[in-house]
Amino acid sequence: MNLAATRRAGRRRDRYGISEESLRAYGALWGCTLTTAGAVALVGRPLSSATRKVLGLTLRASENPPPYLSHVLALAAHNIPIAAWPLLLGVAGVSRQRLAVRAADILVGASMLANTVPVGAALGAYGGTVIAYVPQLPLEWAGLAIGYGSWLVQRRRPMESRERLARLALIAATLLIAAMLETAAVPHR
Repeated sequence: MNLAATRRAGRRRDRYGISEESLRAYGALWGCTLTTAGAVALVGRPLSSATRKVLGLTLRASENPPPYLSHVLALAAHNIPIAAWPLLLGVAGVSRQRLAVRAADILVGASMLANTVPVGAALGAYGGTVIAYVPQLPLEWAGLAIGYGSWLVQRRRPMESRERLARLALIAATLLIAAMLETAAVPHR
């Protein structure tokens, strides 16, 4: 394959959200999650107890209602904006000013931490018990990675409206499937 064909193939992948930047963001999401889980588990009882107190998770099937479509839609409606907001950074022209780029980098990083630290803390504090209650996690992280990866793309080049919409559609589809899993695949009464 020649260089021009390689570039065209890269642009095609970019348009649908499966970019190198999204893969890097996916790795970063898992890195933050597992680092937090490891830290909580490594510190042991004091941090695990505090985490359990703060999170207050009740990991019992009897606490989860049976699956309903309304629950799936509510979860997706909650998660889609959380994953998709970085798409708006390019629309707002953030990538044109150095200070705005730095501020956006901080916001995207803070968003990543806000999403991964509680999940990692739960994994570290509750251990394997929590895994049955998060079957959607790989897909949720994929949706977030597409959004965060979109910002990384926009840092280096403008994104066309069509590409932005394709990424939004991919985020929405991924998170809708994740919401279905979170609703139907977890232990419930």
